[in-house]
Amino acid sequence: MESTSLLEGQNSGSSPAESPEAAACRSFLARFAKATLALLAFLVFIAAPYSAWWLYESGDCAVERACAMQANGEFALFGSGVSQDFVDYKLQLYARVKPRIAAIGSSRVMQFRRACFAPDARFLNMGGVAGNLKILRSTLDAMLKVHEPEAVIIGLDFWWFMPRWEARPNDPAEPTSGSYSLRLASLKQPWTWLLEGKISFAELARPLAGLFGQGFRRDRFGIMAQQSSDGFGPDGAWYYTGDVTGRKRPYDYQFQATLDEARHGIKAFYHARPGEEAPAQDHLDALCGIVHRLQSRGIKAYVFIAPLSERVLAFMRTRPEAYRHLFRLREALHARGIDALDCTDAKTFGSSDCEFVDGFHGGEVTYARILRLLAERHPSLAPCVDRERIAEVLAQWEGFALVPDPRVTSLPEIDFMHFGCPKATRR
Repeated sequence: MESTSLLEGQNSGSSPAESPEAAACRSFLARFAKATLALLAFLVFIAAPYSAWWLYESGDCAVERACAMQANGEFALFGSGVSQDFVDYKLQLYARVKPRIAAIGSSRVMQFRRACFAPDARFLNMGGVAGNLKILRSTLDAMLKVHEPEAVIIGLDFWWFMPRWEARPNDPAEPTSGSYSLRLASLKQPWTWLLEGKISFAELARPLAGLFGQGFRRDRFGIMAQQSSDGFGPDGAWYYTGDVTGRKRPYDYQFQATLDEARHGIKAFYHARPGEEAPAQDHLDALCGIVHRLQSRGIKAYVFIAPLSERVLAFMRTRPEAYRHLFRLREALHARGIDALDCTDAKTFGSSDCEFVDGFHGGEVTYARILRLLAERHPSLAPCVDRERIAEVLAQWEGFALVPDPRVTSLPEIDFMHFGCPKATRR
């Protein structure tokens, strides 16, 4: 009888009791799985749709709405934080405006204003779309497929003419696209900005506040435009409103970031190596090809070398061999038959560091001066320029980076770099 009981116990199928450690582990895994599912449900059903709503209301991805409003003559600013690749936006605005005159180049061209051109010139600033010669060519090609302007102002960056910046300038390239679409990267942005302190909880909740009439401004598209009125105006020119009014501390405070780049030979301020061809012949060839392509289609091309601040240029002059791709650029272009206006030294045409927004970006007044020089140099451009407006700007706003516009801000420009610039009172 006893052996039978033992046999029945062995065959009963009962399992040994679970240890406390195993039970705790199983409980933890169950809780973890539930939390993960809850998080995924939050992301899919709440966070992502709210992000899409937030981006729509803020205008960060609203390129078509912004371009439609700007091209229809209404004043609005487009300053998205989602992407700093402006090609999508600029090409859509270009297709709507169909300008007679366009300015193109890097961000160092973005301060030409329509107000300084004749009313019938239909000027559009396409600055900010070309970081090198290859992209300059591809963006111009994309523009010409849509509309051929009568003239193009081309701003040159000296670093375009060295292989370390762009090794193969004659290779084909396509302009970028899709930078403002509702992708995963853009859907993450509102929450990322909140964690980084770039927006507040109140700003994150702005779409909800909009249900009660306290939402985002309808004439501002993008978080930069919403927060500080930084962004592109209807003419495609950029407003550095936050910097010049002191609402935010400039990144390049007292031009130290630019001076550090020049000192260490990094980013746009790469040093030319000993024995290196500078400016490089391939790069000069690439620019010649761009200019000749425009001219062959009957489009006038006005070329200039963009300016540097006094402080930065003074330092670069202590290392002339390291920056021979700048100091020999005008002569190299002239030898190729390109009449480039050399605006490297802002002092030579009356500008100063007080008119710069950082070490290598001149402000609106600086670029009014450059436009006047271009018109004096090229009689065919002169009828398209409003000389009276330029004279008024230079007489009233000498030493300022921004000409005031109440549609942008009511705040005055201050001495935002603390250089001792006399900006306390406006004349």
